[in-house]
Amino acid sequence: MPFLAWPLIWQGARANTDTTVKNSKKPLFFCLYSRVTTIPRVHFKRFFPFQFSQIQILLTAIFYYLLFSTAVLGQDVTSSDEDNPYIDPDGASAVLQPTKRAKSQRAYMFGISYGLNPIIILAPALSFSMYWDPIIIGMEISDSDHLGIWEKERKENFGTSRFRGDTQFIKWFFGENFYLMAAREHRTIDLWNRTYNRISGKALFDMHFDTTVASLGAGLLRFNDIGFLAIDIIRFNIQQKQSVKVVEYWETWSINPLGSGTRESLDNNIQDRTDKWFDIINSPSGFIITFGIYF
Repeated sequence: MPFLAWPLIWQGARANTDTTVKNSKKPLFFCLYSRVTTIPRVHFKRFFPFQFSQIQILLTAIFYYLLFSTAVLGQDVTSSDEDNPYIDPDGASAVLQPTKRAKSQRAYMFGISYGLNPIIILAPALSFSMYWDPIIIGMEISDSDHLGIWEKERKENFGTSRFRGDTQFIKWFFGENFYLMAAREHRTIDLWNRTYNRISGKALFDMHFDTTVASLGAGLLRFNDIGFLAIDIIRFNIQQKQSVKVVEYWETWSINPLGSGTRESLDNNIQDRTDKWFDIINSPSGFIITFGIYF
């Protein structure tokens, strides 16, 4: 083939290729944007059990492009804010990197506590404390006769009763919001008009439980402009002392001729109740939420 014939052959082949490409664009254009044309789906059998249309793939790609481009551009630190007269560097630093948990390093705090505690769950506690960075020292007081909730349910389940408690605690901050705490809790439960009536005998008595436990725990606290929100995630108890006082009004177990003439069954019943209530009153606490104000 002569050497001068190569340019003519190349131009002819290029013309045929361009015509083929242009003709193939037209059905593709109508395939993507026509309302009546069924959109072909791409099926990845090996990795994904789903089917995606081309438009879905295109929109997903655009979405992730915008997302990552915004994240990257948002971290651009090439421009300096020092030349901007409308930005206060000290004010921006105080907002972005606060050095204090509250407006003042000393404050008085007043709030209400409620959570998973054998006393507080029936009677929310009033919390009084003092914040002196980085510690908080305070106390909680709870009494079902004055601050009780679930009154109807308490009487239906426990009869005539009273639940009281007081706690002294100290919280020590580590970091901005996390704290470790130590507490001493005094819990009291009064149960009146307990009965144990059987054919062999009857009895009427009161039971008064008193226990003191030491607690170790951890939690989170955050201040806002005028208030605060704290949560004691867990409080592990270390029992110190416990006691029960049983006041008997009368009993017929020891004198009933139909029985054995002894009060052994009555004493066993009182002991079973004592063990059950000690398990309840000495149970650990958790998720105790305290919210209130400080000044």
